[in-house]
Amino acid sequence: MKHHYGDSYELDVYQEFYQQRARSAYSRKSALQNDEVRFDLMSGNSWEYQSTKFWRNGFDFAVFAKRPHSEARWFLDKFYHYHLAHFKRHIFPNEQHELRLDEVSITRPGERLSFGIDPINWCRAVYWALAYNDMQSIAWLDQFEEQSMDMSGVAQIHMAEFNIVKAILNPQERDLVAAIKAYMQVDITVLSELESRVADDVLLSRRSENLPRIDCLLSVFCHEDEQTYQQKMLDALDKFAQCAHTMDKAGEPFAYFALDLVGLARVAYSGKGYLVPDHPYLPQWLITEDLTDITPPPEPDSIPTL
Repeated sequence: MKHHYGDSYELDVYQEFYQQRARSAYSRKSALQNDEVRFDLMSGNSWEYQSTKFWRNGFDFAVFAKRPHSEARWFLDKFYHYHLAHFKRHIFPNEQHELRLDEVSITRPGERLSFGIDPINWCRAVYWALAYNDMQSIAWLDQFEEQSMDMSGVAQIHMAEFNIVKAILNPQERDLVAAIKAYMQVDITVLSELESRVADDVLLSRRSENLPRIDCLLSVFCHEDEQTYQQKMLDALDKFAQCAHTMDKAGEPFAYFALDLVGLARVAYSGKGYLVPDHPYLPQWLITEDLTDITPPPEPDSIPTL
């Protein structure tokens, strides 16, 4: 199966897109270094959260432009740490927090934020902390409670996943069985149109009796055998592909890769040696290679094009 975006443009176009992302990355670094970012215009929101889409797209185009994996991981590293900084500022509003872009370091104040603080993004932060084996961040993320969230537009299905992840992080104090039962009892037929669209977009919805990401999560942490684990991961990836094709035909934006599954796949690989076959939506090198082996993109004008 080919990546459905892979046929959209020739390689030289993707290289041009990547060159634009690299140029913007250097501009962001310069703006931070010269104190030119207007943080004061983002009341209740965070520059870190707004920037995560840029970093993720940089990763996408690095892959499509066939850049070295270390360059793609550089963008992924920024995506993770900016997402993490977003939650850290919210959870610890009375502290100062360092934000780095390579050699450039700035201090960001803690603040109770009102946007992007929800179960979906919290789960994403945990899954990526698992990918980086960042147990220190997982420990403070575990302090995040339901009352700290922006619950506007949040579906029950998202809260149910939040409670399952919380139970897995601290099974001694939380009832995982009860959390799973609560998840299974959510009636997705009564979701509002907005909730359904969000659920589909991040692959959190139950489709008939299938539990894509939750199935993978439970397979990893409830110690199922390798064949069962692989079946559930490939099922989730196939559903991701189906959703991607559907939304692509409708002209709606969709994530290029199933990055929310990377953390679970890396835990299964490092802990039990389980490996998912190479897949267009989850390249195997994201599972097997060192995510901290990163190389900044070269100066934009030095990136070769065909």
